[in-house]
Amino acid sequence: MALSTLSLSTRTTARAIQRNLITKQPTASRLSLPVCGDVIGPLTAPFATAYMHTAASSRTNTSPSSSRNTSPRLQFFPRYSQVNKFPLAATMATIASSNPQHTMQTSGTADSVWVHKVPYDQYPKFHTLDRNLETDVAVIGAGISGITTAYELVRRGKNVVMLEARDVLSGETGRTSGHLTNDLDDGFVEIAKKHGEGGAKIAAESHAWARDRIGQIAQELGIECEYRRLPAYDISQFPVGHEKHDQEIDELKQETEMQKKIGMHTRFDPNLKVKGWSGNIDQRGGMVVDNQATFHPTQYLVGVLNWLKQQPNFQCYTRTRVMSVAEKGVEVLGLGHKRVEIQTENGHTVKAENAVEATCVPLQKLSVITELEFYRSYCIAIRVPKGSIEDCLLYDNAEEYKYVRLTACDDKDDYLVVGGCDHKVGQEETTPRYAELEQWTRERFPQAGKIDYQWSGQIFEPVDFLGFIGKNQGCDKIYIVTGDSGDGLTHGTLAGKLIADEIEGNTVTNDWATLYAPNRLASILKSLPSLISHDLQINAQYKRFLQSDITDIEDLAPGCGGVLNPKTKKPMAVYKDENGQVHTYSALCPHLKGVVCWNSAEKSFDCPVHGSRFSKEGICVTGPAKANLSPMDKGGEVDQGIAVGAE
Repeated sequence: MALSTLSLSTRTTARAIQRNLITKQPTASRLSLPVCGDVIGPLTAPFATAYMHTAASSRTNTSPSSSRNTSPRLQFFPRYSQVNKFPLAATMATIASSNPQHTMQTSGTADSVWVHKVPYDQYPKFHTLDRNLETDVAVIGAGISGITTAYELVRRGKNVVMLEARDVLSGETGRTSGHLTNDLDDGFVEIAKKHGEGGAKIAAESHAWARDRIGQIAQELGIECEYRRLPAYDISQFPVGHEKHDQEIDELKQETEMQKKIGMHTRFDPNLKVKGWSGNIDQRGGMVVDNQATFHPTQYLVGVLNWLKQQPNFQCYTRTRVMSVAEKGVEVLGLGHKRVEIQTENGHTVKAENAVEATCVPLQKLSVITELEFYRSYCIAIRVPKGSIEDCLLYDNAEEYKYVRLTACDDKDDYLVVGGCDHKVGQEETTPRYAELEQWTRERFPQAGKIDYQWSGQIFEPVDFLGFIGKNQGCDKIYIVTGDSGDGLTHGTLAGKLIADEIEGNTVTNDWATLYAPNRLASILKSLPSLISHDLQINAQYKRFLQSDITDIEDLAPGCGGVLNPKTKKPMAVYKDENGQVHTYSALCPHLKGVVCWNSAEKSFDCPVHGSRFSKEGICVTGPAKANLSPMDKGGEVDQGIAVGAE
């Protein structure tokens, strides 16, 4: 995101937008662990699961009825034999690389499963920008949106310069779960309420095009990336016989009829059961969406980048942080000329006819940012014997619902990638989510073995359920891609086509462009109650100016962080490294001065206002913030220098 361009391709539902009127934070039931933020550390699985049950039950859900779910998620209690055999997921976190520049490679301490086949040292390498440049199009962000937009423009003969604040694929694209589907997260019953059936049909068509386009590009460039066609299954979160099972089955039947109405190959199967689901929990029956797909996202994009690197009309500069993007000049009725000027942190200027902010969230103060909510979503990659589980995409109907797929591991095993447990950035505990995912998986797939990877990523949820692609509000030459709503892989791919079409001068009426236009009003006005409640909930996060996570730096355990908020000084973000050395930074997010929170799952400082995130060294890894957290001591200053390769 200036940075990368995509959030997890997961399923954060429409209810996630509507539920906060206003969502209560589980304060009374939270674990009190002042020595290390919200880290669980060596706590036992039974204790952690009991915590999750208590915390989840204290949440307030006031969302209206919707097609996916209005019910709280099920709570699961541990099976002690399983816990003894396989340690608690929360204590099995993937150990981050000892490379001090790991922050420049990905947006969390934990690595995703995709490094299993494509480690960071296999990513294409580019130099830092060291001079001023002029080009046709400047693309900011080297994730799937930026890379695909660059690919489409280079194919059409445009000169393209790509700028990335860290390394390529260091943002959310490298932390996705790799689903390619037009069975969109928020459901077409809900989408039709905001955009009409015509809009719902366009959304289905455009994401289907993107799903297929990835397969087409992979074939054209000869990229082996596990691309394959699969069915998608949507099931109730409740077992057969539960009082709410039939209600959710009825909702899935309604969604089935809507999807068929807008031209999708969807059917309802009352006897649906996934091969390999041999646990005692019976959740059979559900919606089947044919002709969906999955792939290995970084393997695919490394292939595209390698092709781009060979093209004479493409340049890429990494570790080049963009600080401002502005239109210069005047252009009226075809007279005059307007261009875009981009200023980088190291003082260089890139002038372009057009610029694309493919940065997950635009690098600006407000505007479209107020129409988004910001969530963390969690994944584990757990070994399962090859052939023991059906190769499919699987989603349950819970609020913070689970999403499942397979990817290659070795000759003996595959990885079952299981995700979910979403929550607002910086507003809930993080580490216990992995234990919940493990518990859910083992209850249903008892053949599951060891967890090798666990990680989290960011989701950008638009208030009216569809992303924003096109000219930034009030601009003629600056384009944005944001609000992927958990379908970022297809969203980022179709963004490449829409933006390339418009920059190329394709003025033929494009209903796709109208649907995703950032300046749309009708669907936003329909979402006004949710927008207002979200704004109130966000403003309430400024209460952290009156709170302190720790009272004494000495209380922090090595490898932990927190916010120290003295009454007479500005709040400090404090990290104590594994050697006991303390590093301090300003705890004020450079975006709108929210006070950050410690995320122990990823060892990052996260802003609960608009979702900006910073590594333990204070490096900005997720916007809309553009700058890093300011060091407040020599240790912090040196750490930042080492992280970016300056020391």
